[in-house]
Amino acid sequence: MPVRTERRDRTFLITLDRPEAMNSIDPEMYRQLGEAWDRFEQDDELLVAVVTGAGEKAFCAGRDLVKSVEDEANDWSQQRGGRLTPEGIWKPVIAAINGHCLAAGLALALGCDVRVASPNATFGTMAAKRGIVAGGGQTQRLARYIPFGIAMEMILFAERISAEDALRYGLVNRVVPQGDLLPFAMDWAAKLCENAPLAVQAMKRAAYEGAWELPFREGMRLEARLYAEIMQTRDAAEGGRAFAEKRPPRFEGR
Repeated sequence: MPVRTERRDRTFLITLDRPEAMNSIDPEMYRQLGEAWDRFEQDDELLVAVVTGAGEKAFCAGRDLVKSVEDEANDWSQQRGGRLTPEGIWKPVIAAINGHCLAAGLALALGCDVRVASPNATFGTMAAKRGIVAGGGQTQRLARYIPFGIAMEMILFAERISAEDALRYGLVNRVVPQGDLLPFAMDWAAKLCENAPLAVQAMKRAAYEGAWELPFREGMRLEARLYAEIMQTRDAAEGGRAFAEKRPPRFEGR
C-alpha cells in the first residue's frame, strides 16, 4: 500500500510509503491519499491528522515523473480522482516533514495547518526546471505563508531551501531531530485532541476564510457568527465549569 493509515487514539496517522521512490506520488498513491482524507473528514472520532513519509530521506519528492510520462493520459491527477491536500477539512492537520519536501510534496505540506521538519529537510517548487506550473496551491500558499519576495524566489528559480531557512521564513513551525520528529508531531496532535474540537474547527475555518477569502469586516462577522454558535454548545459550558472548578475539561464535541 503506497499510503498507510493508522488510528492512534483520536489521531489519524497517514504515511506516504514509497521510500524506494522518495515517496513520490503515483496514481495509486494519489487515489489512496484521497481516500485517507475522506476517512479522516467523515470519522467524528478522529480529531487530528498527522501526515509523514516513510524512511528518513524524503517526506515526498513530488509527483512521480516516470509514472507520469508512462501514463498515456499524462494527467492522472485530474482524471482519476483522488485528493492531494486536506482542502476544506476543518479538523487540524500536522505535517511531519522527514527529508525532501518538493513539488507536489511541498503542495501537500502547505495544505496542512502546521509543519514540523527534520534538519535534513529541503523545500522547493521545482516546476520551472521541469517546464510546468507549480500546482496544488504552491504559488498561492507560498505567497501567503512567507515573505512575498522569498516566495517568488522559490517559485521562479526553483531552487531548494534548507530546513533552517524554512524555519527562519516561517514556512515550518519547528525543526526537531530526525528521531524525535514523529513523536513530536504526535505529541502536538495529542495536545490538540485535548482542546474543544468544535471550537478548534470553527477557529480554523474563521482564520482561513477570513484571511484568504473575505474582506476584514466580513471576516469579523464570520468570527462573530461562529463565536455565537460555539457558545451554545455543551463544550463551551464545560470549558467554563472546568475553569471555575480548577480541573481539566472533558470535551465531548457537542
